[in-house]
Amino acid sequence: MIDILKQKVETKIEIKIKNRGDCELLSNAIFHTLGVNISYNTIRRLYGLGPAVKTSLNTLNVFAEFCNYNSYAHFTQTYLHEKESNLSQLVSGAIYRCDEAEIIELIQETKKSSNDFISFIITLTRELLYNQHYYHLDIIFRLKELKYENFSYSEVLTIGNSIGLLVRRNQFMDKLLLRNANFLRCIYLTFVDYSSLNSYYGEWTKIIDKETKTEEIKLFSKAILEFRNFLNNRSINDSFENQAFSAKLNPILCSRLMSIKILTQKHDKTEALLDKYYQVHSERKSLLLDYSHELFLIAIFSKNTVLMNYLIKIMNESQFFYYHKHHLNSFYLMCLFYYKLSDNKTKQKKYLQLFNLNYTRYSYFDLIKLIHNVYLYACTETISDKNVIQADYNQICEKIEYPYFSEVYLKNYFIKSEPELYN
Repeated sequence: MIDILKQKVETKIEIKIKNRGDCELLSNAIFHTLGVNISYNTIRRLYGLGPAVKTSLNTLNVFAEFCNYNSYAHFTQTYLHEKESNLSQLVSGAIYRCDEAEIIELIQETKKSSNDFISFIITLTRELLYNQHYYHLDIIFRLKELKYENFSYSEVLTIGNSIGLLVRRNQFMDKLLLRNANFLRCIYLTFVDYSSLNSYYGEWTKIIDKETKTEEIKLFSKAILEFRNFLNNRSINDSFENQAFSAKLNPILCSRLMSIKILTQKHDKTEALLDKYYQVHSERKSLLLDYSHELFLIAIFSKNTVLMNYLIKIMNESQFFYYHKHHLNSFYLMCLFYYKLSDNKTKQKKYLQLFNLNYTRYSYFDLIKLIHNVYLYACTETISDKNVIQADYNQICEKIEYPYFSEVYLKNYFIKSEPELYN
């Protein structure tokens, strides 16, 4: 921001600061404008013409006032607002004119010059979605600037979750985008909308399953459809053979495929499957949470205490630091359920403190909150509190419409021993 302020100063006096004479000229200009004396040596150092010294806040405030801002802080806040406003105007103008070349040029220039390219893409996508310009979105997500591989994992999560929420609101069904592999990787595979498997996201998945030629996306869509069958009390089919044991697939996808495999087997088969699964993936211990991601939820939903116990042992044997709090949060929730089922109050207290509903991703929030209510209901003793929790549970059930989660499931989870008796 200091460099930008220096440029604004040069623009105001209409010269580039290149030598001592320029520094003296600027010093005089500031004195005559503000009545403040800034030595030419201070200016010389600021513009890299002398020994580098940290610029004082007082000097920055004077420079900001010279450019008609109240202070340096006012300048930074105003500049960021102006930049965002100008960018928004450029985006709106390009979209209004439906000028494909102008939009592409704007993306390419912003990619080169902006430190916040991700926010720009989200703003642009919002405008295109609002105006239903799916053709232009398809073109944009085919540009090299937006290739999935060009973003870090955290950037992909930001794009996927931000745009995913916009898509959830619009719920469009444009097949053009559903054939765009890069759009699918950035949005569809990232924002896995567990609240909408019986609405737009499930319909997307059926289309993608039929039309995609990308193996990983095909496997993902089939796994999502099987999980949807599970939530709708339909029979599920494990047609994935040994794909869950593949070292070539994304670890979270492997966990989805393994979840389906476990759901189709009796509980006494669980340990043998898990032994093989974690032995195959043991060389990538840093990705242990990713390989376990979907298993945490399936263990809770299906009340598979064998799976819960196995996952707790394997996770507790591993020492690691992890930056995806959402993944760890699901593990903590599973531990809460396991130790409630085994009546271990000390461990329950520990994981109750670790679990935080606010760490849940938007796409998972309804399901996580729903299942969290099951735990809270069992731990609450007063009728009035139970009624409040039950009302919230029922409201979520009405929203997502998955028959698997009934009032019987809520009330009897910690009473019945067989999960098939809940529905």
